[in-house]
Amino acid sequence: MKVALVNFTSGGVSGSGRHVALLRKGLVESGVAVNIVDSKNTWHLSFPMLRASSFTLGALAKTAGVDIIHLHNPKLAGIALIRPSKCIITVHGGMIEFSLKYGALGKASTLAMLAFMRAAGAVTSVMKSEAERNGWVWIPNMTDLETIRKIEPADESVILFVGRNDPVKNYHLFRRVVRRLGRRYRAFGVEEVASWEKVISYMKSAEALMITSIWEGMPSVLLEAWASRCPVIAPRIPAFTPFRDALILADHTPDSYIEAYRKLPQLRETIVEQGYNLVRDFDYRKVVRQYIDLYREVFTRS
Repeated sequence: MKVALVNFTSGGVSGSGRHVALLRKGLVESGVAVNIVDSKNTWHLSFPMLRASSFTLGALAKTAGVDIIHLHNPKLAGIALIRPSKCIITVHGGMIEFSLKYGALGKASTLAMLAFMRAAGAVTSVMKSEAERNGWVWIPNMTDLETIRKIEPADESVILFVGRNDPVKNYHLFRRVVRRLGRRYRAFGVEEVASWEKVISYMKSAEALMITSIWEGMPSVLLEAWASRCPVIAPRIPAFTPFRDALILADHTPDSYIEAYRKLPQLRETIVEQGYNLVRDFDYRKVVRQYIDLYREVFTRS
């Protein structure tokens, strides 16, 4: 079986990029032939409004002859209309994210993407509640426990923000919180760019990782923080409420995040241990086996 993994990014520090890189690693270790189709090796236009549609055309040319086309962004779902029986689509965030970012235009785009996705051989989500609500397959996000274990901690302890400069990540709330706390912080992905290894090293020495997002699916940074034994303060949204015993939940206000931070001395040991126990189920070797089973099912049907 030959599989094409299609996403704008592969590797790096983005959540979907990390997911694709780990999926490739696990597939290769399992003897599955893999093609990576990303923006580095696929024709596309750099204009924001034309990036997805042009990348879709380029990806179609790059995926001829493969048995399974695994798309990692709903914006690329048009490929499922042309090669429906071969396509699997994974939703890493949630379809509501487009409406949150783009308003009415986002809602219209979401309806079109959902229509295209219905043609696919299968749709998966990394978020269990999103999968159940839409009738999709739940395959969780994953991380690499062995590699994280080998990374040494940084030599400073700060409050961490890790995420792209995007309104959905709600960085301005994080800044308001750390300014009021008067604590040292690092904002990877917004104020500075860092390698994945450096981010993990800071997680291992951090006071806490603060996630302030308006919406998330099952973010890689959560799993990486758990694997690094870094306490997590996160918003009270569906992505995090199922894991309330492994993090500290807060509302989207500075006061609530400050209150959560004040609970760290009391709860740190408990939530770190709970998170570390949970993340063992999300090691990439276990998760990749679920994808291989789904590939075989879709391949057999086609």
